[in-house]
Amino acid sequence: MTKLRMGVIGAGLWGNNHAHTFNVLPETELVGVCDIDEGRAQTMKESSGAAVALTDYKALIARDDIDAVSVATPDFTHTPIILAALKANKHVLSEKPLATTVREAEEIAEAAAGSKGKLMIDFHNRVNPILAQVKTMVETGEIGLPRHGMARLSNTTFVPFEMLSWASKSSALWFLGSHLVDILRFVLNDEVGRVYAVTRDGMLTAGGVDTKDFHLCILEFTKGTVVTMENSWILSRDNPSLVDFKLELVGEKGQIQADPTHNGGLRRMVEGGLRYSDYIGMTPTGSTRIGGFVLESIGRFVDAVVRGEPLLADAMDGLANTKILAAIEQSASTGRAVDIV
Repeated sequence: MTKLRMGVIGAGLWGNNHAHTFNVLPETELVGVCDIDEGRAQTMKESSGAAVALTDYKALIARDDIDAVSVATPDFTHTPIILAALKANKHVLSEKPLATTVREAEEIAEAAAGSKGKLMIDFHNRVNPILAQVKTMVETGEIGLPRHGMARLSNTTFVPFEMLSWASKSSALWFLGSHLVDILRFVLNDEVGRVYAVTRDGMLTAGGVDTKDFHLCILEFTKGTVVTMENSWILSRDNPSLVDFKLELVGEKGQIQADPTHNGGLRRMVEGGLRYSDYIGMTPTGSTRIGGFVLESIGRFVDAVVRGEPLLADAMDGLANTKILAAIEQSASTGRAVDIV
């Protein structure tokens, strides 16, 4: 079998997840890795066994021995990389969000429509088993029409202050809200028609990270569901997990409460407090397995290209997501509700 020859652009945490997946799956071969930091690119090459390490993504895309690329660079850098790859008719897996402006997302969607390459956005919560069950419950009418709900996806201050060197160029809205907006569209099988949002700053700025502390908003879906949404980067580090993820839907016949934050069946009392260990998100069960749903979603990209399976999330999903996030920012800055057009 001819293998899908992959290049990974971005040698950070998520890029290494991509590299691992492409190394393990029998249908793929990791040919090249790329990062603007030559040292990181070389380190990733050595750890992954890739044939080449480059610092110029255009050079990686131009290679004849690359069939597809994955983009695991910071939020605000995706557009030129994706456009270059689609122009070269390469298949593309991009981390979320697709783009951080509507204009850029529209440009990418147009390029995807005209390219021989497939474009998938890595909204991995679509294969989170907890949320997949929520979607099934809604689809089968178990709770009737969802009338209202609450969604929370927030981080402790560790993420903006230590984990992300580029946090000032993003926000909890783009970094986390992109996931949450997508999973709400996915679970409800509906579109957001109007948003109203508020935000505050001060804590992060005082610590040297010039971005909003949080966004709180109301999403009105076209079928009538109303969801309040929280994305914050200022949760206390005393939390047992750096992520706090909650989803609740109240329907005409019942309720659903989901807590994908952690796996309560495995807890550790170390480092002066309670810690949760992840065993459904990323933990592989062996060296020839990719593990949980985070890596499974990367595998779905391979399924789409190699076997013709449906894309987990396509360019239009990415465009819709960006439109909603941009509208939330507009509402927060103007103090007015914004209709999604």
